[in-house]
Amino acid sequence: MPELLLGMDVGTSGVKVGVFDPEGRLLGLGRASHGVDNPHPGWVECDPERWWRGILSAIHDACREADVGGGDVVAVGLGVLFPTIVALDADARAVYPAILYCDQRSLAQVRAIEDAVGRDEYQRTIGNMLVPGNCAATSITWLRDEQPKAYRTARTIGFANTFVTARLTGEVAVDPTMVGVSGLADIGDPWRWSEGVCNKLGVDVALLPRIAGSADVVGTVTRSAAEQTGLEPGTPVVCGAGDVPAGAVGAGALSSDTLFYVAGSTDCGALPMPRPTADLRWVNTAYIPRDTWFGIGTATSTGVSIEWFLREVLGREGPAGLRLMTELAASSPPGSNRVLYLPYLQGERTPVWDPLARGAFIGLTSRTTRADLARAVFEGTAFALKHVLDCVEDVAGGPVKEVRAVGGGTRNALWNRIKADVMQTPLDVLEFQETGTLGAALLAGLGAGIYATFEGAAAVGRAAGGTKTVEPDPALADLYDDLFGLYCRLHPATAHIAHGLAEGN
Repeated sequence: MPELLLGMDVGTSGVKVGVFDPEGRLLGLGRASHGVDNPHPGWVECDPERWWRGILSAIHDACREADVGGGDVVAVGLGVLFPTIVALDADARAVYPAILYCDQRSLAQVRAIEDAVGRDEYQRTIGNMLVPGNCAATSITWLRDEQPKAYRTARTIGFANTFVTARLTGEVAVDPTMVGVSGLADIGDPWRWSEGVCNKLGVDVALLPRIAGSADVVGTVTRSAAEQTGLEPGTPVVCGAGDVPAGAVGAGALSSDTLFYVAGSTDCGALPMPRPTADLRWVNTAYIPRDTWFGIGTATSTGVSIEWFLREVLGREGPAGLRLMTELAASSPPGSNRVLYLPYLQGERTPVWDPLARGAFIGLTSRTTRADLARAVFEGTAFALKHVLDCVEDVAGGPVKEVRAVGGGTRNALWNRIKADVMQTPLDVLEFQETGTLGAALLAGLGAGIYATFEGAAAVGRAAGGTKTVEPDPALADLYDDLFGLYCRLHPATAHIAHGLAEGN
């Protein structure tokens, strides 16, 4: 049996664990769902113990499917949802639910940071927009202000990979992909916390975990964790990375002319960069090799919009509901009979950056059908993606030659075709979809010395599978360009109404 690598992908709605050989072949895959909680409007949180239970279940399932024992795994890596903050006690137990990247509860803290530091100065320093959730500092200061007992109890204010590595190894750490979106570091140096920024925001640097490279071994599996996971005590565990950078490694994204696109609960377009971008419509963070950066553009509620439509409009969730929605959408013509859908169910990030933005249908008439609404949701989420990618050449500093697409959303052929038609860009859908778990495993392989260089590890990811290209229909270009222009005008025209509704919650 060759030396095997275990990669964990802890996402918004579930956990996946893969067992791989050094050539990137998937031998076994385990899955578990955990979901999120929305206790108040705009709040998105999760009990990290659900992550841990899912990890344990998925590890056992992956090893059983691969027909291997824990002793065959030589290193463990992870990619996790980010930025998501977790306050931990001395035993690595969460003292408050994890606050996710899309959480909007910290608007008051945004205003406090603006007053204390100044929006422009702060954004220049951190290299990112000051918005709730996506700038982790706002969630951290919310916890300090609104949950002082939990904040005082915490021994570490960390991130999702901090929690997982602490439970596996007893060591607390975080990597630069997290630090880069923390709002607590200078974007030019995401390898250290900025004491100046932390002091201005009133965040105790002593509560923040040490920073280690994504492929650095931060500890080994403890005897207690071994009993729960089935892994061998002493197995090395690397720090890991955000799920999008880890997935980009698994997809073989090495340069800024390759866009890595993830179609999930949210849609992310991402690409490696030699330096941070000054275009704040996209998010800056670190990539895996030191002194490289990573740009991310995100449409917040794409997959979430599909799930909402299935649940609340069709009353049919899961695969059966999606089949019905797809059949309905296919029966409506391109353009949905001039119905537009604005998919801002959790505010919106790239490029509008408005946490109080709200979703809407517009263009409804007495002749509008469920089929039109279904297609409008698919098309609206595609317009959101085009809105993200319209500025990608400004971010990349040149043309993007390839869009490599993964994620649950890419399993729907109609949705893929609509996206390609709306963007008028070929969509290269990866045949091997488990880039998140593979990327995490490749980070583990780097830490274990199986791969000598990052480029060598990423090459394994790129070779893991081919692509199926979805070509756009040029006959639909004028129609979708016209509708996209109207789509882009919707939010500016209705933002004051959306804000009034949101602030009344």
